[in-house]
Amino acid sequence: MTRTGYAALAASAVLALACVVWLVRPVPEPERGSVPTRTAPSAAAQGGAPKSGAPTLYCEFTNFADRTPLVGFYFRVEPAGYALVFRREQDGAQEDFGPESAPRWSLDRAADPAVLGAPDDETRINLYAYDPGRPGQVWFEAGLRSVRYRNLGGRCRHSAA
Repeated sequence: MTRTGYAALAASAVLALACVVWLVRPVPEPERGSVPTRTAPSAAAQGGAPKSGAPTLYCEFTNFADRTPLVGFYFRVEPAGYALVFRREQDGAQEDFGPESAPRWSLDRAADPAVLGAPDDETRINLYAYDPGRPGQVWFEAGLRSVRYRNLGGRCRHSAA
């Protein structure tokens, strides 16, 4: 092998190592009370967070290789169900829902895993190890099943009022 070949091999090894380090870097946890996002300003800064003292559920979903959220759903947990407050896309576009127009999603706890379903389409969020009685800072695994977004992995957090 020539000097050029060894140099190319060394450069490839350094690049591969840099990629691995970037992929496994720790992702900082959001502060309590903030809406976790890495692509747009928080909903609180935009005035989109709910003003009531109701508990909330935030779910964000990423593609297979990237850790940047593609879509996030923010719910207000109510006795009648889960009211969608807003849905935020990767590009920062956000669809807000008022108290009267908020779609009410339903939770099927009998399913394994629990399934949070949209009222008007086939969008489903699988909630693994979800316990609505245990709000807090703990993130848990979730999966989005949707024709629009396809099947995405992600995580959710149930926060207290």
